[in-house]
Amino acid sequence: MESLQPEELVRRCQQTLPHDPRAFELLVNTYQARVYATAYRMMGNTDDADDIAQEVFIRVYHGIKKISEPAALTSWIYQITTNLCLDALAKRKRRSQRSVSTLHTDDSDTDGDLMPIDRQSPTPEEAALRRELYRCIAATLSNLSPIERAVIVLRDIENRSYQEIAEGLTMGLSAIKMRIHRARLAFGEIFVRTCPGAWRATETRDSSATPR
Repeated sequence: MESLQPEELVRRCQQTLPHDPRAFELLVNTYQARVYATAYRMMGNTDDADDIAQEVFIRVYHGIKKISEPAALTSWIYQITTNLCLDALAKRKRRSQRSVSTLHTDDSDTDGDLMPIDRQSPTPEEAALRRELYRCIAATLSNLSPIERAVIVLRDIENRSYQEIAEGLTMGLSAIKMRIHRARLAFGEIFVRTCPGAWRATETRDSSATPR
């Protein structure tokens, strides 16, 4: 499959839409996996992630001709994704519906949907601990505020830079760093309350792995 830089993708889409959709289809193929992953991590379920991803590309389709800085395509797409997720999470909270994030615990390889993991084959004990850890992380994320959840996902799960997060959330760099610091504190407090057993298990494992 052809691979193009963001600037070229924008240029081709601006020149060919709406008569020729091939350039836009290439753009979707380039970004759809990353958009879906961000939406899934923030929303916590596949249905909402599908809806968000679809809406992201609808907005990209209608707005791409207005882009004045083609090199900013990636940041623009992530900004749309993050803002749509924040809006959806806020609406969910206003409806007083409990946000439940569940991870698959069968034999399929789905753990990586949430966090990057070591792909070395784990022992059965390590696999069970890993599944429990991911379940606890998901449950903790679901109890954070939308903005706390967003910055944790973007910074600590997706490894986005502070600058990229600040631009995506239209906040100052110092404000984003403070938000991330506070979100990490909130995450730690909720995680310990939600899954104390998993917390102790990870501490025990880490201490036993430390050379003496």
